[in-house]
Amino acid sequence: MKIILAGGGGADDSLPLDIVFSDWIRPKGGMLYLPIALRGMRTFESCFEWVTSTFEPLGITDITIWTSLTEHHGSELDEFGGVYIGGGNTFSLLRELQESGFDQHLKAYAISNRPIYGGSAGAVVLGRDILTVSHMDKNNIGLKQTIGLDLAQGYSIWPHYTDADNELIRSYIEQYNFPVLAISERSGIVVDGDQLHDKGFEPAHRFDVLS
Repeated sequence: MKIILAGGGGADDSLPLDIVFSDWIRPKGGMLYLPIALRGMRTFESCFEWVTSTFEPLGITDITIWTSLTEHHGSELDEFGGVYIGGGNTFSLLRELQESGFDQHLKAYAISNRPIYGGSAGAVVLGRDILTVSHMDKNNIGLKQTIGLDLAQGYSIWPHYTDADNELIRSYIEQYNFPVLAISERSGIVVDGDQLHDKGFEPAHRFDVLS
């Protein structure tokens, strides 16, 4: 399995992770970009401009954007060497993944050792459970099923982490009994096979469940 989890910073913050992802993709083909978590928050045109300006200098020039999942089928993922899931509202992102069936399609894609990059909300949905963002994202859609794709060795993902979040993280662990990977905007995690590696300008932090 090849997963990248980024904390949600800008292109300058995520460069070490972007390089790893680009190296994974280049031998296999183009990149699929999913900015759907930003629907209603930013134009998809500006999203595409951002992703191309970030990855074209790294040699990824074949980039496809999908702005809705209901118009596509899981078999289309086979056309791409990697999938980038962007940030935005985590609750609306997970609901669209669930309702379209792409939560399972993407999980199968990852299990077949094809790379997925999640930034901020995109990283959170790749983890065990998305209620790590309850303090920052609004669940205006009333999503009840908050279990993610669980591609981070059982950890839930806490993006945009700072030390000020420590008490919130401990409360989350006490309430839900899931361990947490806390990732700042200048840090990230690379999941490569059964290994988790820090990759970024700052270390990520693990908060495990107390027995």
